[in-house]
Amino acid sequence: MNNSSTQANEPGEAPLPTTKRKAGGRFALHIVFICLVSLIIFVPGLNGYGVIDPSDGLYAEGAREMLERSDWVTPSSNYKPFFEKPILIYWMIMASYKLFYIHEFFARLPVALCGAFSAVALLLLTRPFLGARAALFAALALLSIPLYVTVGHVAITDVPLTLFMMLGSLSLFSRLHGAHWSSLAVAYSALGLALLIKGPVPVALVALILLLYLAWIRPKGIEGGYQWWWRRLMMLHPFLGAVVMLSIAAPWYIAEGIATKGAFYHEFFINQNFGRAMGTVNHQNPFWFYIPVYFGGFFPWSIFTLFDVRRYFSLLKKRWVLTRRAHIELFSILWLVFVLCLFTLLKTKLATYILPIAPAVAILSGSLLDRVIRFNKTKPLAWTLLVIVVVILPLLAIGASVLAAPMPGGDPPVLSKLGIDFNTVCAFVGHGFFVWCFLVVATLTAFRKKCEASITAIACAFAFACGTFVPTGLQHHYVHTDLPLFHLLKRVVQDKAQVALYMRDSPAVNFYLRRPIKEIKTLLDYKEYVEAGRKPHYLLVTTDVMQQMKEPPSMWTLLEQRSKWHLFKVDP
Repeated sequence: MNNSSTQANEPGEAPLPTTKRKAGGRFALHIVFICLVSLIIFVPGLNGYGVIDPSDGLYAEGAREMLERSDWVTPSSNYKPFFEKPILIYWMIMASYKLFYIHEFFARLPVALCGAFSAVALLLLTRPFLGARAALFAALALLSIPLYVTVGHVAITDVPLTLFMMLGSLSLFSRLHGAHWSSLAVAYSALGLALLIKGPVPVALVALILLLYLAWIRPKGIEGGYQWWWRRLMMLHPFLGAVVMLSIAAPWYIAEGIATKGAFYHEFFINQNFGRAMGTVNHQNPFWFYIPVYFGGFFPWSIFTLFDVRRYFSLLKKRWVLTRRAHIELFSILWLVFVLCLFTLLKTKLATYILPIAPAVAILSGSLLDRVIRFNKTKPLAWTLLVIVVVILPLLAIGASVLAAPMPGGDPPVLSKLGIDFNTVCAFVGHGFFVWCFLVVATLTAFRKKCEASITAIACAFAFACGTFVPTGLQHHYVHTDLPLFHLLKRVVQDKAQVALYMRDSPAVNFYLRRPIKEIKTLLDYKEYVEAGRKPHYLLVTTDVMQQMKEPPSMWTLLEQRSKWHLFKVDP
């Protein structure tokens, strides 16, 4: 293994820029640029929509309830203990509430800041291996992964988890290649926080990815024997790392076990971790589930990386690579493939489960864009961009406008049947115009054979698209799914009524009403509700429950229906 700080060039590659003065001059500018871009992408759009159920409301409301009870140990949902996730996400949101005030924006702010910091961290951690320019493109690629940016706009655990896993894995990888011992402090501190945000699974994943990488680069024969393994493992000081991680995470786990008399351990470790792995809990999806999630959620980089598949296979076949760039690319390939394959084999599947591959996809994408510049293939790039800006994007804009216009005869627009209103179409077309402007600049610079400027404009176009389309899409989703519930709750407050949820739970109801909400799931629950407390008694029922009932009871009077929510008045 080559631990030299210099980076050799692979056969057939153009020389890498090595002027220290030039690289040093750009580095500070790159950090400032990524900081500004990441904050612009993640923060401003957080205030454009209310609580999105279920997960966004689950953590926002859980933290509010804990703050109300002055309880910093046991998470809750609807004022009952909730053991599905560890404590860190609640602490982050509670700290934000304490610094500012209780609001959807500040519930999401810690997650958004983790998303912003992850791009800066990726720039810093990959620069010694990729070079300044490729590291910049990797950070921009991370900021333009739609799934990553979307999840970074809601108050859930997956973006902080990805940040901690990235810090842990890349810092340990850097240590294997001669980085300062302080990289171990970063790695094990981050993995200790990962234990507090998701449990033992992320630490196990990082360990398995590193072991797989070491097994892949291990020299053949006697040189790759147990002494080689021992030296590499001792570079990482795993026993000291375990002490650091446990010193961060163990105090809360012990306190929670004592506070709940062991109930947390059974629910979290047995039901949630083991149960999800075995598919005995919810979120079961087919074997092919992650194929569309990967290509759609990580677009366009999931497509771009296909152009480099031949190189990836060559790196995997070499097994013994020489350049630092090739090492981090190989590490990213193994990271990407291992996580995808592992979660594909598990029965329980959610789109966000594979979010930790986002840094690996970004690293491979940044390296690819940098090689395009070094080979200076501007002619095919220029003509491809010309087709996109002159033909494809204008046709998409015209098609969207036509589908959003009223049909002859007074029929509603085609897009309205899909739940997409005219204002949303206008917003997307308006944002698309600025993306088109970025791509026009990229096209002109490509024809002028300024490949670096063209590629930079393309990367900025994708980042701008994510930073505008994602908040617009979330706002559209909120308006059509969760805003109707908010309006029904306003009526409940105006009528000074009691309200209960029938065969459903909804943390947003607790968040907005600031009180426990009765959840009716049995006849006994229903009887207790209608016989207790002051009148009137209201029920919130969703459309899917109504379809199962076929016909509501005669003592229920429908007051109002908005989207999937029905508000009934119950006459005992």
